Amino acid sequence: MIPVALFTILSTPYIDLHSFLAALFWTWLHLLQFCVSNQSLHIEEDKLNKPWRPIPSSLIHISTTRQLRWLLLPACICLSVHYRITSAGVLLSLAFAAHNELGFGSHWLLRNACNAWGYAMFNAGAVGIANPEVLKDGRLFHSFVYNGLVIFTTIHAQDFRDVEGDKIIGRQTLPIVYPEGSRLAILVSMWGWTSGLIATCHHGIHAWLSLIFGAVGLVIGFRFYCFRSARDDRMSYTLYNLWLVWTQIVHLPA
Repeated sequence: MIPVALFTILSTPYIDLHSFLAALFWTWLHLLQFCVSNQSLHIEEDKLNKPWRPIPSSLIHISTTRQLRWLLLPACICLSVHYRITSAGVLLSLAFAAHNELGFGSHWLLRNACNAWGYAMFNAGAVGIANPEVLKDGRLFHSFVYNGLVIFTTIHAQDFRDVEGDKIIGRQTLPIVYPEGSRLAILVSMWGWTSGLIATCHHGIHAWLSLIFGAVGLVIGFRFYCFRSARDDRMSYTLYNLWLVWTQIVHLPA
């Protein structure tokens, strides 16, 4: 939620508290829909990778979770209609269903595409609630494209930590299909995006700040490549999310 919240604040020149809280609630409810949908499938994988989650830890029964999943879908659609962002809500829910129920999340290419699609719709929906007029700015469309491309080329950072569990259920994530190439790809793509965004979005970015973020992107990329235990990958993914926050907002229109 943090990247979406920052994107909404920084892309909206004038935003009142009520609109911002409404955007946050919409984002949270849709994120809940995704999590419930995702966690109610492939329980064996969660038992190994994330045993603390509600279903593996027996805090909620799977049948209850599936019922909640299909109750959240119309609730999210209705909320999107209420805020007049029906397209974003419907497309986001379709991304969830494609990733989870239709199994797109089991293949690295479709998985990355669903993630990029989802991030773009999260941003579009939240901004549309906070200030619909901002969506008419053509430059913001470029920001959606940038965000989608960054996610598509780097989001497999989340899959390194889950390799063992993903193998059990037959997922073909990038770290499983290309163990060495995927780590090299995250190193190159993180460094490339950091350098490219600094070069093309230099407005308002001080030289020292650019240098810091450039170094951070390179260090995190090298960390993924050099430190490969599950524990190291979890830490690297946490750092990746901090880097992702910056990449999501640096190219916003000045």
